[in-house]
Amino acid sequence: MYVRVAEFSSTSDIKFDMFISFLEHKMLPRNIEAGQISGEIFKTSSNSGFVVSRFNSKMEADKIMSIMRDELTEIMGDTKIKLIEGPRIFNGIKNQ
Repeated sequence: MYVRVAEFSSTSDIKFDMFISFLEHKMLPRNIEAGQISGEIFKTSSNSGFVVSRFNSKMEADKIMSIMRDELTEIMGDTKIKLIEGPRIFNGIKNQ
């Protein structure tokens, strides 16, 4: 499994809400249809948060990034995004 975390902050609460709406209703559904395993959005303040995206491999992650790169660059205008990513090396899950 390969994970990409996108930390983002917008210049205002309204820009943040617009960015979240874009992620939730357009970008993540399209990416999942194209092969992304999952996408989760987290809020850390009124105008910042992060997205955790899971993929089968780095190759899949790069394929998805190529699909959304131009659109992401365009929407980033008032939103700063920092990416961190890498392969999962451990997964601890509580037995249910």
